[in-house]
Amino acid sequence: MSKRIYLDIETLPPDESVREEMAWELNSKRSLGELEINEAEIESRFRDLALQGERGRLLCIGLVIEENRVTKQSGVLGRERQTRKFHLDEARTLRSFWNLVEGFREGQDLFIGHNILDFDLLFLYKRSCIHGIKPSINLSFRRYQSRPIFDTMWEWTKWHHRISLHDVALALGLQSPKEPNLNGWCVYDLYRQEKHEEIAQYCMRDVMCVREVFYRLQYEAMPPAAYKSPMVRITPMQEAQSVLAVI
Repeated sequence: MSKRIYLDIETLPPDESVREEMAWELNSKRSLGELEINEAEIESRFRDLALQGERGRLLCIGLVIEENRVTKQSGVLGRERQTRKFHLDEARTLRSFWNLVEGFREGQDLFIGHNILDFDLLFLYKRSCIHGIKPSINLSFRRYQSRPIFDTMWEWTKWHHRISLHDVALALGLQSPKEPNLNGWCVYDLYRQEKHEEIAQYCMRDVMCVREVFYRLQYEAMPPAAYKSPMVRITPMQEAQSVLAVI
């Protein structure tokens, strides 16, 4: 019985105090005539920290877990069950994730995502180390391999160049999970506006699109249940105090 784990993460820049520190540092250099920095550049540099596992924060993990092509579990880790709002307790989310995927078999199972090799999984490993949480599995990050990590970006380009999930979806005639006013750059703004449900839905659209792309790359037909069955809650593992809020 093989397992496929489709995932996508959403991240935030660090605490607002870091923005203030960056502004002070950059303005100090400007006063010395070293460079010219405006507020827009400070803002851009601050937001870019969300892409760095060393400085950014994990907001949520969207997941779909299949066993033998049947969806068993799906949802978003990182939210409270009652309020459905993100709790921003990274350690809690990471423990839930590693407990959930414990038992992954490198020779049989797959982690699947877009740019998952260089971003999503790498970010999770870095944040786990920072929080002192030992991953339940030690994945191989070998390049030019499709197991145990199947990266739809690299599989599409055959390791030649980067391409967005949006562009791959359009090339395959699939509906893009991106919207004109909603993409990864907007997540921080949505979080500050407390639009938690919009973020969760956006994250899961990415996961579901990755799943469709994977099936196309494998020349497999999507299982009918993928279109009909509602998402089900992922049962929390023993140590995990959070559960996946259902979309």
